[in-house]
Amino acid sequence: MTLKYMYGVNAWKNWVQWKNAKEEQGDLKCGGVEHASSSPCSDPLGSTQDHALSQESSETGCKVRSIKLKEDILSCTFAELSLGLCQFIQEVRRPNGEKYDPDSILYLCLGIQQYLFENGRIDNIFTEPYSRFMIELTKLLKIWEPTILPNGYMFSRIEEEHLWECKQLGAYSPIVLLNTLLFFNTKYFQLKNVTEHLKLSFAHVMRRTRTLKYNKLTVGKRKRNEDDDVPVGVEMAENTDNPLRCPVRLYEFYLSKCSESVKQRSDVFYLQPERACVPNSPMWYSTFPIDPGTLDTMLTRILMVREVHEELAKAKSEDSDVELSD
Repeated sequence: MTLKYMYGVNAWKNWVQWKNAKEEQGDLKCGGVEHASSSPCSDPLGSTQDHALSQESSETGCKVRSIKLKEDILSCTFAELSLGLCQFIQEVRRPNGEKYDPDSILYLCLGIQQYLFENGRIDNIFTEPYSRFMIELTKLLKIWEPTILPNGYMFSRIEEEHLWECKQLGAYSPIVLLNTLLFFNTKYFQLKNVTEHLKLSFAHVMRRTRTLKYNKLTVGKRKRNEDDDVPVGVEMAENTDNPLRCPVRLYEFYLSKCSESVKQRSDVFYLQPERACVPNSPMWYSTFPIDPGTLDTMLTRILMVREVHEELAKAKSEDSDVELSD
């Protein structure tokens, strides 16, 4: 389903109207809740979770400056947008006063990102320059749990297509390419946490004509000694319909932007982007591994994608079937 980015843009506009009105009244607070019930906007993102979410801004260390934010997000400077987004995700509410679920908050932010790109702003709000916002967003997203529908399917508002649409997947920049590899490795290699991803290395990923194969070590599965690790081969297939979204082609492009010295290393896979590189630079990455904290921030968003959970559930079901047949 197409990302309806105006949901995020309109949510920003209504939040700014409330915030500036409160400031004018001399009653500006960080984490206020009164504004939502008086908001005239409709609520296109209905609630999917019944439990209350504890995300008060008093717990985030969000410092409020007296600043009049702009309703037109395209008119915001970098500083205004960075500060505003930090507060926006804490304070935005539904028209009935309820908090948004974390997946809906991320949906709104993805919409804002797409709107920025489509209107000529190069800001990527999910990258290091917006680190303060990313810290607060990651805290909020960490408490999310997928909703299981009555038919047994997992529900999340975040779909893979949304990430492609707002250029969080692809080869647009070094960090976006890393995010794409992290996404594919989570979805198809079933690597669910940072520890598992850090075991991945160039030497253990094998390129074949139409697939990438990774022999990951799995503890306690289909072997005599439950304390041993056994290699289990997992693969991701080539996307022949759309080469720009093909995991094999994107991995090959990643290799082309790395130094020859790292391509056979068995201790690293995700490399730190070079700070000074531009899109046409021959090398995009240093020889140093990316910070695990950065991986965790990226992975937190990836684990909210509906299709990722569907693939992980499918793999778990297939493993159970194999074990039962042994």
